[in-house]
Amino acid sequence: MYLNSRNTPPVLLHYRTLSRRMALGAEDSRNMKIYENGFFGECLYDNLFDEVGHDNLYIFRDVYLETGKTGAQYDSIIIADDMITVNEIKNYSGEYYYKNGRFIKNNEVIPDNPFSQADRAVGKLYRICRDAKISADINSKVIFPNDDFKLYSEDDSIWKNIVIRMNLKKYFRQFKDSCNTEKAERLVSVIRSHISENPYFTGSSNIGRINKGLYCGKCGDFNLIKTRYHRQCLGCGTKESNETHMLRVMSDYKYLFYGKGMTRKSVLELIDNEFDKKVVYRAFLKYCDAHKKGNKTDYTFKYYDFDEAYKQTEKLRKHRDYLT
Repeated sequence: MYLNSRNTPPVLLHYRTLSRRMALGAEDSRNMKIYENGFFGECLYDNLFDEVGHDNLYIFRDVYLETGKTGAQYDSIIIADDMITVNEIKNYSGEYYYKNGRFIKNNEVIPDNPFSQADRAVGKLYRICRDAKISADINSKVIFPNDDFKLYSEDDSIWKNIVIRMNLKKYFRQFKDSCNTEKAERLVSVIRSHISENPYFTGSSNIGRINKGLYCGKCGDFNLIKTRYHRQCLGCGTKESNETHMLRVMSDYKYLFYGKGMTRKSVLELIDNEFDKKVVYRAFLKYCDAHKKGNKTDYTFKYYDFDEAYKQTEKLRKHRDYLT
């Protein structure tokens, strides 16, 4: 069973939000595509695991584990019986060659070596278990879930360390006879105690570069007309409540300026003062956590992103949306 959700990574939400408010340059567009592709591969992995079944297992997904002053990111950690398995998921497509310890595509070396990443992740887990005075067998596999992936290599030793799409369900079925032991529960507890925020993403945006204001959640058009409780898109006709727009604004702010608290002034600047400051303040009180810093207070969005907030606050919103 899954022990946590696989949320859209903050860095991908940053690029998605950025793309709604400005035309991305070549580097940002390339980065966004890489993260979109990686997240799609992780979701594909989850869907295939769901089809096989995993109620008898403990599975962490997309977690960052910190030990000492360092840590590692994990796409999937499977705890079966008294064993931990790390799955490093790579949604590669096309033809790859493995030579001299490197993956090569179109005669270009892939900078990150999945085997090295998996080995590093395993090493961190061994350290976590050692510090907790609990022994465990820890192994890893590099998972390639894309059915368009082909790998060629004269190094036969690599095949035992990878799983390609055609063998993925068979790989998952090998865990069918595992069970949730008392030691497995201890391993879950130890791992959970080391989960922390990923420190590698500290994205922020220069507000001068982005389009300010409110935009349509359906088509992205900034051309909206104001009614008493709604904004209606002149492009597609979608009509969304002011509260829905504020939820989107607060989520946008969270991922445009990741780790930075909101103030009325900063949010009003982002929306180009399209709402009264009282509307912004009421939204803060309803949907945010307050943090006092001397005479100043800033706010952080209570929800992971707009989608989560929209689902969980349906009964709290007074006015419905009219989507085309």
